[in-house]
Amino acid sequence: MAELEIPEAKDPFEKKIALTIAILAVVLSFVENHGNVEKTEAIIKTTEVSNEWAHYQAKALKGNLAESTSTLLGLLTPLDAAAAKEKKAEMAKEATRYDEEKKEIMGEAKKLKEEADRSLTIEGRCNSAELLLQIGVVLCSIAILVSWRPIFYVGGLLGLIGAAVGISSFMM
Repeated sequence: MAELEIPEAKDPFEKKIALTIAILAVVLSFVENHGNVEKTEAIIKTTEVSNEWAHYQAKALKGNLAESTSTLLGLLTPLDAAAAKEKKAEMAKEATRYDEEKKEIMGEAKKLKEEADRSLTIEGRCNSAELLLQIGVVLCSIAILVSWRPIFYVGGLLGLIGAAVGISSFMM
């Protein structure tokens, strides 16, 4: 197996660039991890929102069925009027209960949707930060190869902006 030779930075400028690249890479890894966690959280919350709306629809169907049954029992001429009247009242009560449950489910679904949107916003910010950090690392690497300070400064500035954007995602 061939040995890999890692060149040593002898010039102080190259050492400064190498340190900058290392710092940007560490920040990049934290931001990327945070973005991945938030993307996963958004997927989970979006699935939970879908589940809540399916639950809402089930309650709506049951409520409509109870309301229809109550209406039908009031329109038909039953053999046992007292039992029909009692069942009609029971179905009306059920329809009201389902309406109340739907309100609770809707509230939970909206709350989960807000949480999913928040996670997506954080993930989007992390993506922007990752891009800036990666470009910063590349430009700093090029600066070592060509020994041109302006490229290093541009790369460092982009990395710094990316780091600021990434750090702000942790505060959301």
